Amino acid sequence: MLDTGLLIIRLVIGFIMMGHACKKLFGWFGGEGLSGTAEFFGAMGLKPARVMAVSGGLIELIGGFLFGVGLWTIVGAILLVILLLVAIAKVHADKGLWNMNGGFEYNLVMLGSLIGVALAGAGAYSLDALI
Repeated sequence: MLDTGLLIIRLVIGFIMMGHACKKLFGWFGGEGLSGTAEFFGAMGLKPARVMAVSGGLIELIGGFLFGVGLWTIVGAILLVILLLVAIAKVHADKGLWNMNGGFEYNLVMLGSLIGVALAGAGAYSLDALI
């Protein structure tokens, strides 16, 4: 049961993060695409904005994939934790905790889940367990 639970958590978080990456990089799922993401990042003071947008998108894509399939799960988790901490600091912290106000509630849930799985291990249903 534990391994099944870890698999579900990894898949949900991994593929949600990959979806966020596709919004940033390709404009899929109603996203702004690379140009819109770069403009948003530039407005937040992240410079050079386009490089930061590509970096953020790739971190979400690669980290989400690694975490989701359970390959180098700790590396994937660390990439995503760093990304979420930057998002909290740059976008959400001044809006308080609650998501309905633009706060960092969602990011905190993701952080807790990423760290929890990283500490517990990816489980038997992971590529880490196969290698």
